[in-house]
Amino acid sequence: MAAPIWTESLENFIRGEQDSGITTIVSGVNNGDITLLKLVEMLGPYLTSKESNIRGRGTLLLAEILHRLPRDKLSAEETGLLAAFFCDRLKDHHSITPHAIYGLLSLSICTSLPAGDAAKICLNLFKEVRVQTLVQADRQSVFSIISNFLYSRLEELRELGSEFVYGFIQAMDREKDPRNLVMAFQTVQTLIDHFPINIFAEELFEVTSCYFPIDFRPPPNDPHGITTEMLVAGLRSCLAATPKFAEFCLPLLMEKLSSELQGAKLDAFETLAACSPVYGAKHLKDYLEAVWSYCRKDVFQSFSQEVEQAALGCLCCVVKAVSDDKTEEGAMFSLDCFLDDILKESQKHINEPDMRFIHPSCRLLQAVASSSEAVCSKVLAYTLPLLLDQFGKHLQAKQRQSILSILQAFVRVSLAFPYTDFPNPVSLHKDALLSVLLSVLSETNTSLKSVSAAGLSVLVETKGLLEEDDVVLVAEHMTKTFLIDVNEDLRQDCVNALTHIATHYPSLTAEKVLPAFLEQLKTEQMEVEAEGDNQTVPHISHHALLSSMAALATQPTLVECIVDRLLVHLQSLSNGDATSKAEECIWTCKSILAIVANSRTDPTNLSFFHRKLLPEILWMSLKAALEPRSSEVDTSQLLCREEVIVLLAAIVRNVVQCLESSLASELCQQYIEVFHQQNLNKVSSIGSTENSELDAVFKPLEIGSPWPQSQLVVLLTACICSVRRGVTIPNESELLPSLLALSTGSDHELTATTAAKCLAGLLNKFGAGPELDQLIEMCKQHLLPRLQSSSAGETRQRSLTCWIWLTKAFLLRSHPSCNDLASRLVSLFEDDTLGSSSAQGLFVILSDSEDVLHPSSHADVKLMYRQRLFLQLLPGIIEGHCKTAQGTKKNYLLSLSHLLHFVPRQVLLSELPPLMPLLVQSLHQEDSALYESVLERLALLTHDAPGIISQYVDSLLPDLLRLSGCEASMKVRVGALKCIGELTTLEHHKVFPHKLKVARGLIPRLDDKKRVVRKEAVKARNLWMMLGSPKK
Repeated sequence: MAAPIWTESLENFIRGEQDSGITTIVSGVNNGDITLLKLVEMLGPYLTSKESNIRGRGTLLLAEILHRLPRDKLSAEETGLLAAFFCDRLKDHHSITPHAIYGLLSLSICTSLPAGDAAKICLNLFKEVRVQTLVQADRQSVFSIISNFLYSRLEELRELGSEFVYGFIQAMDREKDPRNLVMAFQTVQTLIDHFPINIFAEELFEVTSCYFPIDFRPPPNDPHGITTEMLVAGLRSCLAATPKFAEFCLPLLMEKLSSELQGAKLDAFETLAACSPVYGAKHLKDYLEAVWSYCRKDVFQSFSQEVEQAALGCLCCVVKAVSDDKTEEGAMFSLDCFLDDILKESQKHINEPDMRFIHPSCRLLQAVASSSEAVCSKVLAYTLPLLLDQFGKHLQAKQRQSILSILQAFVRVSLAFPYTDFPNPVSLHKDALLSVLLSVLSETNTSLKSVSAAGLSVLVETKGLLEEDDVVLVAEHMTKTFLIDVNEDLRQDCVNALTHIATHYPSLTAEKVLPAFLEQLKTEQMEVEAEGDNQTVPHISHHALLSSMAALATQPTLVECIVDRLLVHLQSLSNGDATSKAEECIWTCKSILAIVANSRTDPTNLSFFHRKLLPEILWMSLKAALEPRSSEVDTSQLLCREEVIVLLAAIVRNVVQCLESSLASELCQQYIEVFHQQNLNKVSSIGSTENSELDAVFKPLEIGSPWPQSQLVVLLTACICSVRRGVTIPNESELLPSLLALSTGSDHELTATTAAKCLAGLLNKFGAGPELDQLIEMCKQHLLPRLQSSSAGETRQRSLTCWIWLTKAFLLRSHPSCNDLASRLVSLFEDDTLGSSSAQGLFVILSDSEDVLHPSSHADVKLMYRQRLFLQLLPGIIEGHCKTAQGTKKNYLLSLSHLLHFVPRQVLLSELPPLMPLLVQSLHQEDSALYESVLERLALLTHDAPGIISQYVDSLLPDLLRLSGCEASMKVRVGALKCIGELTTLEHHKVFPHKLKVARGLIPRLDDKKRVVRKEAVKARNLWMMLGSPKK
């Protein structure tokens, strides 16, 4: 490029006529057409002009060019010359200073800046610039320059020592902008960590602490993102960065602790807690009494729960800092005197007959005891005898309950320490504690017994506290109370205690607790006469027993023992009367499922489940399915009930999901031999408890098989669809057509639906290639004729179900065939018979399914599959809604509501404008499910897209008022009322004209028969009535 063109670009910028020339110049420097030094030479007349505005424009041009160049573009010579130039410009007219700072900011990130220049730049800034006279952006540039150099040239700046510290103090002094303060606080911490601050410690503290406590509140929708929490954390880190601040900071904190402002006290307590470990005993020992006094005041008065918790936490940190510092002379003496004083003071409160201050006083002592092992030992050794003595003196249940809860809290505090250097104070009073807690279990007051049970649980939890005989005694009392008491909360407390015992003493649980539970399971559920009156109370339910047994399975030995007992119990139930034992059979299966779900990650447990549990489930299920029945609808065999077989499948699925590939492959081989090859001899060799062989005809995958057999495809699905990807399913190519035929040919709903799910689960993991393409084509050729209107209604519905699950399977793995499957599904919205079910199918496709096609079952699930389906189907749904007849419009609207329910907010907002008319029309359809979905989405959109929703207020409000009285659905009424309330957040001029109409329209809703509706109506009407009122 010719020199005159460069000159023209420079002149245009200097004169302020055209800034676009910068781009041309930057491109020339990048391409090597002109060097930066040559450019500076060309700028010479402007940079030396007598007019300050021309010098300023020249300096700005140079700074702008530097900011647009790559940081490694300049040589060391160039950056050195530019640094000297900009530093010199700091001495120029004050209007040029911001441009010079801007140029230095670009140099602060250049990698080629010569050694020593960073220090020179900082010294010139400190000397020549009065930072606080600059505007915010220029002050931010100064702090950024310093921050950049501290990150990249720390060692160079450290050589400046105290001079740098003093310069920064001057620069920061009186800074008010929160954006700059965030950087300044970070810089202060760096100075404290790496620079000698001794001679300027007080000045640095003063320039920092003047912001304490932070009272900044960000404005609504603050684009800068500076929060109060960021400033508080930054300032607190500065104050807690060095013990050199202690002599200045502690008086300040004491002053704030005496404030009546709750916010100031909260900040002071939290800051003192953060400073305590740094300041140490040397500085804190003289403030123990003062801290105790302020903490005591806020705990006793307890105006704010948050302040009280902060006070207790602060007290703990201060005492811990003094207790842990073994080197400070006189610290332990001060601490001992302090502890003696507070213990004597607290003794008065504990011994008061009315127990008025016992709770706050003990909360303070518990905070102190939480500080260290030594302090805990001393506090508990003094306090526990006092509390035990008071328990004996007080006979009222409420007072005894308070004392027991306090004792429990002290014992729980003791759990935090190993007691290697000091004796465990609880062990000194173990017998007395145990005696008191056990004796209370014979009381009649339930609340008192609950506290006792919780206390015993804590004693058991205390490692090494109880002898085995003590634990046996506790277990027996807990078991007895659990079995005979009628209060559910007390029973749960007993179970919690027994669970702790099971965790630490599994053999004792197996010998003492489980036999009592199992014996109770053998009894019939009935009512028994309560002691002391003629009322009857229910015997403990078998449901409670079974769920409690599941809770006790905390160790592998107990898992095996309990599962074995539950399997025996399940087998005995299946041989009994179906009408009376059906619910108990379901509870038993749920208990086994809970044990498996909670313990399957343990290799020992998983091995047991694979070796024993799964074979037993398969054996029992087959045995029940092959038993002769009196009729086609006979459900007397409990293990053939749908609820039971689904739970058994869930157990199988939870185990298989965790199996290694080799074990899973062996298990699949066994299941395929049983279900596909009808080899029942394989079952008897797995390890069942029965010796009899299953020799009946078993063809579960044939359409004509009895439903008790065919529904066992649920177990097959749980196994082969839950293995890891890469596990080979034997005879898979032969199995898939059988599942496809069963899914459309079986007249048993569970069988047909599960077969479709199994087919989808297998195809989701099937390897890509020609074989998969052939299988997809086979499915289409089988299903499409059956979806035609000429087929029977039930066949069409079953075929549609299979089509939906196949669409889901291929959508999740992002297979190209999904596009055709989904499009054909949308085309069925026009069908009078299948239209509604097809639209509902989108919910099935987009929602999570636990039994198949779930990540936990190792399904092939690609990212953003919901977004892909939304963007693929949306144009067709909008077009179809416009063209279809009135009777089928609701199918498109229902499908749209499902898409909106699952699509991420960002995707929805980009597509919202053309969708709004459809959402409004959805409120005119007679479909409660559609109403619920659309109303839920409208409530969210009112916040996410207020501008678009505002355009439809006039049409939305009449429909929402109408739906607020929808008799068919309470959920619709509540959803409509929530939307009406949310609309008040829109622009005032859009909603205020409707105020009176809405307020009148909501009056009938205030008398709705459902309380939840009345509550929502009151809330919505209040929001509308407040429109136009002055805000407080």
